[in-house]
Amino acid sequence: MRTPLKVILSIVAAGTALSSCSIADAPPKSSPTPTLQPTQTTSPTYPPSAGEPNVRLTVTTLSGNAGQQSTHRLVCVGTSAVEGTDLPDADDACRVLDRQPNLLEYEPAETSEDCEGVGQPNIADVFGEINGTSVRTSFRRDNECNVKTWKKLEPLLGTVQEK
Repeated sequence: MRTPLKVILSIVAAGTALSSCSIADAPPKSSPTPTLQPTQTTSPTYPPSAGEPNVRLTVTTLSGNAGQQSTHRLVCVGTSAVEGTDLPDADDACRVLDRQPNLLEYEPAETSEDCEGVGQPNIADVFGEINGTSVRTSFRRDNECNVKTWKKLEPLLGTVQEK
């Protein structure tokens, strides 16, 4: 018996959310906790796919030791989001991934002299498929280098508002 892909992805997303609760340490008392802010309050409706989607991703974002969590789906055909998408900036995310799919090959930078720590406990887990290749990666905003990568992928990962 085959298990539908949506069921598998839902189970993986739930497990990711639960297992990720402990990976974000509370910020130092002296720094404010930035929170993820949706760029719009309702998700737009996207057209049915006219072709085979080349991007199918699930993005789970956590803020402040999992105090705030959101999960969105992105389905693209080329540079356009299609039905099945609920990511607020989906068309922009499709364009970014079409131009630079290698951004999803990101390896987090360790905090060092070159990458000064910033104490932002934001994490994003991304999994799915892009251009026939499986994707499973995490992004974080704990130092300046990782913040720069997050900003390049902001349409996919979400905008962080400093308090």
